[in-house]
Amino acid sequence: KVIEDLEFAIQWLPDYGQQESGRLTKDAARTQLARVCLYFGTYKKYHNESGTPSSEELLKKAVSLTNDVIATGNYEIVKGSDAGCGQDPFENYPLYYSNQFVQEDLTKNKECILARIYETGVLMHETGRQAGSSGTGLSKDFVESFLCKDGKPISISDQYKGDETLDNEFENRDPRMYQIVDNQHKPYTIINGERQTNPYPDCSATSAVTGYPCVKYRSPLQAQWEANQTSYDWFVYRYAEVLLINAEANAELGQCTQAVLDQTINLLRDRVDMPHLTTNPVADPAAINYGYSVSPLIYEIRRERRIELVAEGFRLDDLKRWNGMTALENPKTMFGVRVTDAVREQYKPGNITFGGEGGRPVIEYQGKTYLYQYPSKNLNDAGRKWSADDKRWLSPLPTDELTLNPNLEQNPGWK
Repeated sequence: KVIEDLEFAIQWLPDYGQQESGRLTKDAARTQLARVCLYFGTYKKYHNESGTPSSEELLKKAVSLTNDVIATGNYEIVKGSDAGCGQDPFENYPLYYSNQFVQEDLTKNKECILARIYETGVLMHETGRQAGSSGTGLSKDFVESFLCKDGKPISISDQYKGDETLDNEFENRDPRMYQIVDNQHKPYTIINGERQTNPYPDCSATSAVTGYPCVKYRSPLQAQWEANQTSYDWFVYRYAEVLLINAEANAELGQCTQAVLDQTINLLRDRVDMPHLTTNPVADPAAINYGYSVSPLIYEIRRERRIELVAEGFRLDDLKRWNGMTALENPKTMFGVRVTDAVREQYKPGNITFGGEGGRPVIEYQGKTYLYQYPSKNLNDAGRKWSADDKRWLSPLPTDELTLNPNLEQNPGWK
């Protein structure tokens, strides 16, 4: 019925360009249906579920729908014009990726399939205030997933400088890293028209607790940080997701050619001047453990999706549909920055300490010290174990809906 409803929408909604600004189009419905088909196509495959429609049918439909969107020629991956601040060691520090998420008007942005429109004094939000704060923080595991600028993972690239200092960790990495993860050089604050430099990323107990604040949606303008005063638009559907769906569905069907990669993944990499993905990428010897193995190509497409769509609400559902919750058992999904003598010195001017009474909690792992978010729990007791019958595969149905419809039954384990 979900497919049926969305196909009805595709039939009767207006084509792109014929709708009122901010209203639905055929392409918005195609994107939503492609998202549904990719989800259940891969869910059925990796959970060994049969039934109609089959996994293959759903994946083929995801390819067809995204091919239709691509064929319109209405959209493109936008490369902004910010020239950066030119601070060493990152000469010319462009924000081609992150600038897409702090724009006042997305309705004219070629990457936007559907925008949620906000307007100062009429309808606003407070993403600018909350981004990278309020007890959030990206994990060490996520930070280590960024490739080096040679297109190789940190496990085998001679460009990787290690993580003795935060500067080392960011050097020679995919430029999306410094545009997503706060760091000493990212100029996301502008005061009196001048760009400011951060002495260090926040790692306080009430703010960005891992030391890796996600500043993907953080505007450089202080006016956007006031409570409920953020006025820039929000992507509901963006073209990057369409390209990622197309690449993944083709790969799962075993029909991902170089031509497919060049019109999907490699357009995302071109935006940030990263090397192209090929159909036979090098295998990462430190690959994420999904509980099973996948081809290096599928693995790299998943990596690209994880990075490009971070903080857009997909990761947990992706791990569920891939039957990959084993990935959460990696201790580094619970760790923050590595704490070294150099890191301690960097944070000393802010009276931030690590370990001991009053310091930020740390843990020893494989001979190194990391910021740790669960000081009362050991690594095997932090709720990261999932079983085949775990209730968390499904979300609980809202009690209001159960009251309204007595024919509904609560999902297993949530009564």
